[in-house]
Amino acid sequence: MLKFSIKNAFRKKATAILSSIGVGIGLMLVFVIGAFTAGVTAQFQQNLTETIGLVEVVEKGNPGAYSHLPLNITDLLLDTPEVGEFIVAYNVETQAPEAYTLNYNDRLNTFGDFLTLIGTKYTLDQAWGGPTTKIITGRNVNIGANETIIDSRLIDAAQFPVGIGDNITIDLGFKNASLTIVGIYTQEDSGAPDFVPREYYIYTDIDTIWNFLSISGDETNIYTTVSLRFNVETIEATQVFVDKINDYSQEGGYFPTEVSAYSLSSFYESIQETFAIFDAFAGIIGFITVLAGGTAIVVTQLMSVTSRLKEFAILKSTGWKNRHIFTNVIYESLTLGILGAFIGLGLGTILVFFLSSGDSPFGIASAIITIDGILEVVAYALGLGILGGLYPGIKAARVRPIVVLKGE
Repeated sequence: MLKFSIKNAFRKKATAILSSIGVGIGLMLVFVIGAFTAGVTAQFQQNLTETIGLVEVVEKGNPGAYSHLPLNITDLLLDTPEVGEFIVAYNVETQAPEAYTLNYNDRLNTFGDFLTLIGTKYTLDQAWGGPTTKIITGRNVNIGANETIIDSRLIDAAQFPVGIGDNITIDLGFKNASLTIVGIYTQEDSGAPDFVPREYYIYTDIDTIWNFLSISGDETNIYTTVSLRFNVETIEATQVFVDKINDYSQEGGYFPTEVSAYSLSSFYESIQETFAIFDAFAGIIGFITVLAGGTAIVVTQLMSVTSRLKEFAILKSTGWKNRHIFTNVIYESLTLGILGAFIGLGLGTILVFFLSSGDSPFGIASAIITIDGILEVVAYALGLGILGGLYPGIKAARVRPIVVLKGE
């Protein structure tokens, strides 16, 4: 019966193939959404794992270059009750004002991208495993020599010279300074589409930043961020230290400075929760698309059954029972659904590889083809095959041979 059913499914080849293509396009959408969901989830999970125990401290209410922390803030944090004794490493940096590199922002690949200059302490950054430990070309900066190391992504993103020996002009208002590129450090891309703005970091020594601040008339000898590392294994344990630092600050423990601490892992967790909402919405759209494609199976099978009523009547006259007729139509419907699954998986795989390549207009997006994703598509196909064949199967099974053969 199975062979007979498969053959009958393509009695009207054009209609059957178009039906399967309709299902395949819907299943392709489900497959692609699932692959990118798996990829982004894996990436966020990796970020969560890598940032557990990491806490950043800035001046309360003043993000980025506007954060002004005194140089003794590290000592104050190390002396914080029930916190300082658990700090296993720390790092400091001073971010330059946006105006210093503002003229480069419109010379990057995408509108909204921006370049950020940061000063760091070499010894602390080396112990921390920061960018100065990730040089892939050139060397590290020499202190006070007006040198910089740049983000490796700038090699493809910058529309200005970014080779070793080239200069980055720093706008100090009434006066310009320049930093010579002496090294390139590796920086992995987030995998977001090209239209999502990116921040590119270039680093120099912190004394150079303080000198630039002094020349431009800004406050010098300040940190904008202090990074802390705690030896913990969970986001909840990290958050405990965040709460203690914030509570201690509210009690005046760092007076006259007020600080705000936050957990990087909690930040990634909140993004992951937001993405989960988007994923659920995208899943609903995919499901609706699949159902829309699935109606093609119903229409195809109804047309097939209607045109073959005499055939079913003859089969019943020769001994076929209602369940045989019904099963035959279900098999035909399943054949169309399974063909749609193959089409969806094929088109989906091609699309995933394209969108994950450098040729994609959406950038190098994260995607993982999983066994669960493949099984989901197959399950959809089988479900649509069964549902698409129910009504046509019932209609065929209820054929009354005498009435049909009489032409009534």
